[in-house]
Amino acid sequence: MTVSDRATIVPGSVPPRATGSDFVAFYEHEFTQAARFAWLLVRTSAVAEDLAQEAFVSLYRGFGQIDNPRGFVHRAIVNQARAWQRNERRRALKAVRLSRESGALTPADADLFDLVGTLPYRQRVVIVARYWGGWSEVEIAHLLGCRPGTVKSLASRALTQLRQEVGP
Repeated sequence: MTVSDRATIVPGSVPPRATGSDFVAFYEHEFTQAARFAWLLVRTSAVAEDLAQEAFVSLYRGFGQIDNPRGFVHRAIVNQARAWQRNERRRALKAVRLSRESGALTPADADLFDLVGTLPYRQRVVIVARYWGGWSEVEIAHLLGCRPGTVKSLASRALTQLRQEVGP
């Protein structure tokens, strides 16, 4: 199952009630990775867990009707993270301080994520999804709702900016 599969509701189907075992098994298998993905986008553990939890709540409502539950969760996280970022501009300084105090990152990693955190949101999603998640340009394009060429352009601009910051 890939992110590029559509996370849609099957037209005309009667919504089956999402009961216990299938949803619980999916949740237990995917939650940690979804929370990590959210953390890489927002870099705050509590918010990342909230975003992942909200994505699973949304998934639960239509679990039996969604073709690609993993894609649905990732798309929900990206959309929620974008909305959260618009409202929380002060978050970057606090997240860096918290990640260093918790020991979640080495100093070199923290410096790199500091730089990635300065990128515009869509560029940051491309860098995180491509280099941490190992996603293809097509998968990222689907996630962001754009064309693969736009993903290439976003990646190029992001890498150029990161290279300028890092220096020779």
